[in-house]
Amino acid sequence: MLSPILSKVINVALYQIGWFSCLLGAALGFPLPGAFASLGLILLHLLLTDAPRAEVRLLLAACLVGIVVDSLQQAAGLFTFKTDPNWPLWLPLWVFVIWIQFATLLRFALHWLLGRYLLGALFGAIGGPLAYWSGIRMGAATFGENPQLTLLVLALVWALVTPLLLWARHKLAGSEGRYHLFSTRYKDA
Repeated sequence: MLSPILSKVINVALYQIGWFSCLLGAALGFPLPGAFASLGLILLHLLLTDAPRAEVRLLLAACLVGIVVDSLQQAAGLFTFKTDPNWPLWLPLWVFVIWIQFATLLRFALHWLLGRYLLGALFGAIGGPLAYWSGIRMGAATFGENPQLTLLVLALVWALVTPLLLWARHKLAGSEGRYHLFSTRYKDA
């Protein structure tokens, strides 16, 4: 088992590489390969975590929240995601994956937010719009007619979604997470 600090460093590194894979893949016209690369990192995350079943429940819950949130926002014309023309769904695969990527942080790097829902709301209100704005600047999506309104709505949405995901993390994924290496036995919650 790795130390808590090293677990958090690995967690953030896997997240950041996955985030860039999704966004750069979409921006450069390779949304599916970018999403699949990120899915590989999520699989690595699950192989390393001390509670893979509990983690999968959390990741799926976050993905469902993300599907609803981003579907509604895109339908409202706040932004449009860049997608592969061969992809059959209303949201591109990389959007589903990026929500899962974010959820991988909840038991590890963002553990310090557990039970601090107001702080989580503030973190979400700032971090959520910054992440979307960065993705739009990279070319993975485009703003709707009113970018300021989009950023305001994103701040409000993420101020609600972040505490919701922290609560889900508490209910679905148990205690603080750690990564392990070279272990053939999982400690599952």
